[in-house]
Amino acid sequence: MSKNIWCIRHGTALHNTLFSLIGKRAYTDKIYTDTPLVENGEIQSRTLGGTWKDIHKIDVVFASPCKRTLQTATNIFKNTTKKIIAIDEITEYPQSVEYCNKRKNKIELKELYPTVDFSMLDEVSPYWIDDTDVEESEKECLNRVRIFKEFLISRPEKNICIVSHSSLLKGFMFGRLHNLTQELRYCYPYKFTL
Repeated sequence: MSKNIWCIRHGTALHNTLFSLIGKRAYTDKIYTDTPLVENGEIQSRTLGGTWKDIHKIDVVFASPCKRTLQTATNIFKNTTKKIIAIDEITEYPQSVEYCNKRKNKIELKELYPTVDFSMLDEVSPYWIDDTDVEESEKECLNRVRIFKEFLISRPEKNICIVSHSSLLKGFMFGRLHNLTQELRYCYPYKFTL
């Protein structure tokens, strides 16, 4: 059975806006660990929740367990009963060096987002490589994507929404992370068939 997948990049986040001011430090400085949405990102996600014509078709939502993606998912689906499930495989690339991509521990996340299902998470991400200069490779990230696709195929739902990140979603939809010149749009539902 084929699956209808809607892939949504999170709204504008703090590191996205800081990049033009401080460059790569917006991604790599530990003070910017797990960056949240900025006001514009909040508006983008709430707007999509109110205007997206296919929102009623969604059977289940899978979200990266980063703050910006959880904020985006809960804003989009705020006025629905759709189940949101956090899953580590769809956390942004790379899972090392760029601290904006390091999620909080499971206990903190459960306190911050009580309506999200965190049962599929370990206390800390099995993919995050801490205190190293070695970046997660594209091959390692695409392996996470492969694991996630196999998981989706095994699911009973036909209409699935994924709230994740630009690089990860490009890997999911196109099978590669690099050599794609443009970032995905913030809070835009790209439809994909699996």
